[in-house]
Amino acid sequence: MTKLKIRIAPDPILHQKSQPIKVTEVKSAKVRKLVQDINDTLKSGEYGVGMSSIQVGIPLAITVIMIRPTPTRPNLKQFNKVYFNAEITGIEGDKVPMREGCCSILGKDDKPIYAKVPRYEKIRIKYLDEDGVAQEETVDGFLAHVLQHEIDHQNGILFTDLVDESSIVSCDDYKRISNSE
Repeated sequence: MTKLKIRIAPDPILHQKSQPIKVTEVKSAKVRKLVQDINDTLKSGEYGVGMSSIQVGIPLAITVIMIRPTPTRPNLKQFNKVYFNAEITGIEGDKVPMREGCCSILGKDDKPIYAKVPRYEKIRIKYLDEDGVAQEETVDGFLAHVLQHEIDHQNGILFTDLVDESSIVSCDDYKRISNSE
């Protein structure tokens, strides 16, 4: 198991745009190892449900989604998938605010901070799968929210760039809020 160093804001790489990965590189040993290392890094923490390779200092358009129960969202259902060069090609519905955090943005207690970020309810995406095959699909709900967050990472955008600073809450405050909502 290899745990990579997660880059923490204000590290300037987090505002860098990721480069697309070539189809021929998707199945390479180097990229497969990076994907496994990102998986291991996500597993080693208790909060993350997704991570883009830029967050570990590698500016390639690789996103690993590992949705699982977390201390702030204990009822999540398991979902794992890797997306290469993910792009949003369509949107449906309204923007719905949902609290989100990020492994690259920590509070004073070294735990994620949270804020309500409006994201589209449903998105259409195109991407390369783990075999380098072009795919298109429509996703909604929590997965759509997470993918929008991760695609923002690939474009050098952090969720804190999208919200009023006064709406940010600590991890402990978020746990209290979510228990009362």
